[in-house]
Amino acid sequence: MRRGRGLGIALAMGLACASQVARAQAQPDYRTASPRALVDAWKTATQHDRAELAVAMVERRSEMRPTLWDAARFGDTQDKVFACGMIAEMRDHDGVDAVVAATDDSDVRVRRRAATALRVLADRRAAPRLRELVRNDADLGVLKTALAGLGRLGLVRDVNVIAPFIANADEGVRVVAAGSLAMLGDERGLALVLQATTSSDPGVQKSATYALGFFQANAASDRLQAILADPQGAWKGYAQVALAERALAGKSASAQVALLDSLANGRSRTLASWSVDRLTDLNTPAAADVLRKVTTRQTPVAQVAARRLLLIGAQP
Repeated sequence: MRRGRGLGIALAMGLACASQVARAQAQPDYRTASPRALVDAWKTATQHDRAELAVAMVERRSEMRPTLWDAARFGDTQDKVFACGMIAEMRDHDGVDAVVAATDDSDVRVRRRAATALRVLADRRAAPRLRELVRNDADLGVLKTALAGLGRLGLVRDVNVIAPFIANADEGVRVVAAGSLAMLGDERGLALVLQATTSSDPGVQKSATYALGFFQANAASDRLQAILADPQGAWKGYAQVALAERALAGKSASAQVALLDSLANGRSRTLASWSVDRLTDLNTPAAADVLRKVTTRQTPVAQVAARRLLLIGAQP
C-alpha cells in the first residue's frame, strides 16, 4: 500500500513537472514575440502570466497598438474583449475608432467591454456612438455603461438624452441615469439615489453609493458619512471613493494630486485602485511621483501602479 501510494505521488509530481515544462515551452518570450502572439498568449495564460503579459504589452505599446486595433475590429470574441480592455488600459486614444466599431458587435460581451473602454477613455469623439447606444441597445449592461460614459464625456445638452432613463423600469438603470445627470450638473435624481443606497439589490446599493459622489448637495455627503459611521454600512469602500470624488471636484491638477497622494497610499484597496486610475488620467510628473510611491508597497495595487508608470513614460 505504501509503495503504491509512493508511486502515485511520484507519478503526480512527474505529471505536474511535465505540465510546467510544456507550458514553459509553449509560452512565448514576451520581449521578442510578435504582437499577435502576445494577444494569442493571453487566452491561455495564468493570472500570474497575464500580469507579466500586461507589462510587456505596455512596454511594447507602439508595436502592440495596431494589432490591438485589428483584434478589436476583426478578431474572435476573446480577441475583441481583450483588445478593447487593453486599449483602455493603455489610454490609447488612437484606438477609439476600433473600440467604437466593437460596440456594434453581435456578441453582448464584446459590446459591454467596448462600452466600458469608451467610458474609461473618456474621448469626446465617442459621444455620438454613446448616444446611439443609449437610445438603441437593448442590453441593460451596455445601456448602463453607455449612460455612465455619456455623463462623463458628454455635453450639457445630453441631459435631454439621459433624463428619460430616471423613469426606467430597471432600478439599476435609474440610479446610473441619475448619477450621469449629476455629472452634467443636473441633480434632479438625488432623492432616487439616496433611496437606492438601501436597496435590497447589492449591485444597486453599490452603484447608488458611488453615484452620490457626483452630487454636490449636502444630503449626498451626509448619507455617505452615515454609511461610513454605520458598523453594518454596506459598500464603505465606495462611500470613501464617492467622498473623494466630491473632494476633487473643481480642484486644480496639483491640488488633486496632493489629495490622491494620501488616498492612493491608504488602507482601502478600493480607494487606492480608484486613486491610481485618477493619477493615471492626470498624467503629470507630480502624479507619476505619487504612483512611484505606491509601487513600494506590497499590494496588488502596487503592480498596477508600476504598469501605469510605464504607461505615462516614467520609470518605477
